[in-house]
Parts: sequence; structure tokens; C-alpha cells
Amino acid sequence: MTSLLTNNAAMTALTTLKSINTQLDMTSNRVSTGQRVSAASDNAAYWSIATTVRTDNASLSAVKDSLGLGSSSVDTAYNGLNSIITDLQNIRGKLQSALTPGVDRAKVQTEISAIQSKMKATADSSNASGQNWLSVDSSPSNTNYQATQKVVAGFARASDGTITFSMVNVDVASIKLYDRNAGTTVTKPATAAQVVGSTSLTGTGAFSGGTADFATVTAGQTKQINFVIDLGGGASATIQLDKDTLKSTAKDLSKVTTDELLSAINNQIAASGTAKLGGKVTAGLDTAGRLTFATVGTGTAATLKIGVANLTDSTKFVAADIGFGATSNAPALTAASNYSAAFDISGANTRAITINDGTTTTTVTLSSAAYDAAGSAVSSAKATLSGADAATLINIALKAAGNTASASFAGGKLSLTTSGADTNSSVTVTAPDALYGFTAGQTSVGTNAAAGAGTASTTTTGKGILDTTSGTYTAISAGAYSVANFNISTLVGSAGDADVASILNMVDKAIASVTDAGTKLGANKTQIDGQKTFVDTLMKANDRTIGILVDADVEEESTKLKALQTQQQLAVQALSIANSASQNVLSLFR
Repeated sequence: MTSLLTNNAAMTALTTLKSINTQLDMTSNRVSTGQRVSAASDNAAYWSIATTVRTDNASLSAVKDSLGLGSSSVDTAYNGLNSIITDLQNIRGKLQSALTPGVDRAKVQTEISAIQSKMKATADSSNASGQNWLSVDSSPSNTNYQATQKVVAGFARASDGTITFSMVNVDVASIKLYDRNAGTTVTKPATAAQVVGSTSLTGTGAFSGGTADFATVTAGQTKQINFVIDLGGGASATIQLDKDTLKSTAKDLSKVTTDELLSAINNQIAASGTAKLGGKVTAGLDTAGRLTFATVGTGTAATLKIGVANLTDSTKFVAADIGFGATSNAPALTAASNYSAAFDISGANTRAITINDGTTTTTVTLSSAAYDAAGSAVSSAKATLSGADAATLINIALKAAGNTASASFAGGKLSLTTSGADTNSSVTVTAPDALYGFTAGQTSVGTNAAAGAGTASTTTTGKGILDTTSGTYTAISAGAYSVANFNISTLVGSAGDADVASILNMVDKAIASVTDAGTKLGANKTQIDGQKTFVDTLMKANDRTIGILVDADVEEESTKLKALQTQQQLAVQALSIANSASQNVLSLFR
């Protein structure tokens, strides 16, 4: 049916055309902008994420610029230091020649003064972006001075939107060469207590082949490492390493590596608990491959002692050396004379001995009752108690009393030892029965395989490395000097020779200090360059993230655009045909 009032076909064609036009506009926008999400209305979530990432990239770009400026400042200071190290080496050469008899020191000083002026000029001109880290003014009135310069190295956005910045800290106070502030102080931090093994682990008997064999049994014995770490104040523990305790860290007990040994030691330190060693000392390897132990605490209160302890069972284990020796350093007492072969504890006969292990004093009385209580542990008769059985009875009594000393019998003599293995450990025999062969009051003290102590922090007044009062000496005749201003032209005689030698030593120390400053700057440079590379990589990753979220697939959109243009043309033709239907009806009335 055809209606003169309502053209359904035209309305349908018009709706279709509008829909096609809308899609065509959207596709045209994607093709022209290259983005499928160019506004929040396109996809609110994706647009929000992409906008945040773009903001982060803008911040990272600023961080990259900051790192570039920081790198420039570090390079400038580093180049200045390198030049001044060469100057200091020249000065040292001049001073060495000044020690030669007959040399005109005034002329040598003329050359040295020129080098001193050059060093000062080098430091003063080592500016980058308005920053000079070699020649400074740390006076309180100079608000621009910062003892630690901070270079922005990165930023992080927390889940709540909070932004934090990470910094590369350049310690200007420790690298400055000149300081116009006479009241500056230099503080050296307190150090930890540290001990170092005598040789590289690979040079010890246990690791002579690069690895240690804790699995092979030779003559019924395997290797065992047994030593005591003592921090004083009751904080000590015994570290025991053998085929049983190394199972958790070593892949192959016949080829235990130095790293596996180190892990096992640190595991046992941690397992000892905070009341002993846990969190208080760490084991490591130095650059020479030697085993080291260092306290976490610093200052003069930090002490560290290493002692080689007794094997847990000398019939099963043989001592292995890891750079601290293989022989036990535990205190030991051996009777001065032979044990009496006619030792009789039968009936009412008794023999007493008092043993002190450094903390516990125990009087052991050998009697018939003690003999009977030991049961099968003893084999000789009461009337002719053997030395070995006497040692057995003594050990039973010591163990019951919680005394760490132990008795043994060999060569007809009785010996007493304790489990401790450093100078804090001792064993003492007081008022012994003469038949034991000990001298009354005889004492033995353990020895340390290694010992170390921390140092206190020190604060001295001074300026820069080259112009300081803290690094000078008091000369024999001519007062105090610094590298920046010493003068040897008036130093004569034996006292003058001593002064020149002292100045030479001072310059040598300055070379070491400036070299150390260069090392610190080199580390800062490496850190900054590494961060620059990371930031650049991160920015590229963010760009890829943005592309994934909002970029349009141009091939797909261009193909779609062509199809929509064709559909638009067809829709226009359909609308034209629909509109011509009413004209056909009018022709019926002509």
C-alpha cells in the first residue's frame, strides 16, 4: 500500500543514511587522526589510562633532562679531578727532587707555586649548569651550597596517585677540593668490626681444587669446618659445616662451591637467632676471594672474634681450613706429670678436681658411687681406675653440671679443654688432687684465629681535600701546611729536610683522597648513565602502551572507509527511489 501521508520506505532509507554517515564520520576521524580513541567519549577508560601514561611520559622526559644535566655536572667535576691528580703527581715529583742535596728549593717552589695556582684555577673553573662541586663556599651565609647534591633519577606513582621521586646523591662534602669557609667540619663515620681470612678460599686446603669435597670418606673421616663467632656480651655461636649441615645449600657434596659455603655460613648465623648472631654479623668474600666476617653494628663497641673450635667427633671428621686455620684455638690444659696408675676409688677412697670453664665452676669427686652410676661407661676396676675411665667419669659430672669443659686421656696424661675458641674462653683447675698431675690454679686461655674491632666516628675541622687543616701535620720548625699553600723555599737543614719529607707524605695522602673522590664520582656517573638508559626504555614502553590503547588500525579503517562511502552512495540512491514512489501515484491522476 502506498500512502500519501507516510513514506515508510523514505524514512527507512533516511535512517540508514544517517547511520552510515555517523559511521563514516567516525572512520574518517580515525583515519585522519590515526587514533581510535581521541576523546573521552570514544572510550572513557582507555582515554583516561592513555592520558595518565602520557603525563607520566612527560614527567619521565623531565627526569631524562635532569639526568643529562647531572651527568654533565659529574663529567665536569670528574675531568677537573683527573687534571688535578696529574698536577699533584707533578708536585710529588718536585718534592722528591727537593730532597736531593744541593737542590735550590726556592726554584723548585717557583714551579710548585705555578702548579698550585693551576690546580686552584682548574677547580674554580669546573662549573656546569651553574654548579661547582670542587671549589665551594660552605659558609652558613651561602644558601646555595648543598653538602649533598641530588639529581632526580626517576619517579613512581603509587596506587593512590601519590608521586615520589628517586634521587642520585652526589656527596659534595667528600669530593670538594677547596672551601672558602674556614669553619667547615669533616666527619668520618664509625666503622664495623671486620676480620679477613688469611688466604683466598681457593688457596686453602679445603678448596684447593676450586671446590671442597665433603662427601668422600677417607680412613673413616670426612671434612668438617668448626669455628666460633664471638661478638662479646654473650653473643656467640658455633658454626659447624660438614656433609650433614651442607645438604640444604650444596647441590653436590663432593664439589661444594665457595658460594654454597658462604650461603651455609650465613644460614647458620641467621638460624642462631637474634640473641646470638642473627642480624648482627654477615659473612662474605672480598675481591681476593678471602672469607670475611663483619658486624652490622659500628663504633668502638663493635668487636668480632673468630676461633677454630674442636671437631664434634675426631674419629668421624678431619678439620678443614677455610683461611682461619684448622687447629682448634680452644684453651687446653694438660697435666704436668703422668696420671697415677694406682688410682684407687674403692670403698671410701675419693679423688676430687675443681674445673672452671670460664663461667661455671664444678668440683668433680670420683668415688665408688660415681663409678657405679656410670655403669658400662667404665671398664677398669675401682681399685685401679684407668686414666681413660677417669676422664669418662669427669665428663659425666661436667655435662650434668652444664660445664663446657671436657676431659681426655692420652700419653699417660689427663687434658682438659673447653668448647670456646677465642680469648673469652678459658679453663682453670683449682686445688686438684695431686694424683691428677695438674698444678693448682693452672689456667689456659683460648686464642683468636682472627679478631677485629670497630672505630668511632671522628669529626675534624677542615676545608677541602687540598686546603684543609684536618689533613695537615705540625711541622718541626715551620708550622702547619696544606697542599694549597705550602712553601719549601725557606726549609733548610735537617729540620727542613724533615719538613719536606712530611709535606711529601701529605701530598701523597692528598693524591689518595682525590683518587677516592674520583672513584665516588665514577660510581655516580655509572648510576646516572644506567638510569638514563632505563628511563629511555621506560618511555618507549609507555609509548607502546598508549599505542595499544588508542591507536587505530589504519589498514582496517581505510578499508572500512571505502565500504562506508559505497554504502553512503547506495543509501542516497535508495532514498531517491523511495521519494519517487509518490510521484508514481500522482501519475494515476493525470
